Formats: sequence, C-alpha cells, structure tokens
Amino acid sequence: EQAGALFSELTGSTTDDSRVGLQLNLPLYEGNLIVSQTREASYLFAKCRELYNRELRSTELNTRTSFLNVQANISSVIAFKQALKSARTALKATEAGYEVGTRTAVDVLNSRREVFRAERDYARSRYTYLLETLKLRKAAGILTEQDVVAINQLTTTSKPIP
Repeated sequence: EQAGALFSELTGSTTDDSRVGLQLNLPLYEGNLIVSQTREASYLFAKCRELYNRELRSTELNTRTSFLNVQANISSVIAFKQALKSARTALKATEAGYEVGTRTAVDVLNSRREVFRAERDYARSRYTYLLETLKLRKAAGILTEQDVVAINQLTTTSKPIP
C-alpha cells in the first residue's frame, strides 16, 4: 500500500483497489478419525441396547419367578394350616383315648410334638409367603417403606397361631 501511495503521488493518478478473500477449510479426509469415531459410537449404542435388553429380561424373569413363588406359598400356607388343624384334632382324640385308657402318655406326647411341628411349619410357611410377597413387590418396582413397616409389624407381634 505504501508503494501504491508513493506511485500515486509521483504520477498524480489515483487508483481504487478492493480485495475480497475467502478461505475454505473443508476436511475431506482425516485419516479414518471420523470413520472410527462413528463406528465406535455405533458399537457403544449396540452395547447399551444389549445391556438394556438383558436387564429387561432379567427383571421380567425375577418378577415372574416371584409371582409363581407367591402363588406356591399361598398353597403351602393353606396346606400347613390344614395340617395344623388335623394335628390338633388328632391330639384331642389321643387325649380322649388316654382318659379312657386306650392310649398311653407317650401317644399324647407324640401327638403334642406333631402339633408343635405343625405350628412351626405353618409359621414358617407364612413367613416365607411374606418374604416372597416383598420380593414380588421389589421385582415389580412397587415396594414401599410402608410395605416393609407393615410386614415388620406382622412378624414382631406375638399372637397365638390360629
């Protein structure tokens, strides 16, 4: 520009000079970087999708298993309750037989032992039912603190077994 200004002073002519510049930076190929990053993102997405599907299947299996366990435990509770009722009836019959002399004291003790065993099995089945119910609620995602408190109250109160 200084040379142009000096020239115009010497010659007395003026020139108008304008310039426009455009710089374009377009990376057409960067040595597999973009290709490998795209491939990596694709594999990461597939991995995450598989992890999600595995967790989904696991949750479904746990929920289904817990549901079937609850159903089985309902049947067990009913069966053990009936066994307890039968053991108590047998004890009454054995005690009546002892009073009339057809049964011995050992028979009465054996009958009482069966009642205690039936009470234990019935209580254990009820406890297992409660645990399986909690597991089902957990697997279904609906377990609350109130559920745990309610079951805790059921298991800590000492009521006679019906």
